[in-house]
Amino acid sequence: MYNLIWDKGYKAGRDLSLENMEKLAAEVGLNMDKFKDDMKGDCPKIVRKDQQELGQVGVGGTPAFFINGRFLSGARPIEQFKALIDEELKKANERIGKDGTTAANYYKKWVLDKGKKSL
Repeated sequence: MYNLIWDKGYKAGRDLSLENMEKLAAEVGLNMDKFKDDMKGDCPKIVRKDQQELGQVGVGGTPAFFINGRFLSGARPIEQFKALIDEELKKANERIGKDGTTAANYYKKWVLDKGKKSL
């Protein structure tokens, strides 16, 4: 199903409509009654909730990355990841050993506790 969605859904004009998904599910031989029940179940609600929450922190699509709370959107060259990681490592190394910061509590103290408090 994954390959069909990619080839005959996304690559073929990004047709991810319910009608096309049902056509692809039938093509791959899925149990259509179960497929339709699943499509009406909790999954769409969960996906919408996830999308809403991610949108609140700036994520509007994939790929999306957070490196110590710093957002990096889209496909990026490895050099950009390396630069960001090096910056974060430098900050961590400068903070560890000061004000009660240890390697074990750094992430919680300097990333989680300083980050967005609610969605």
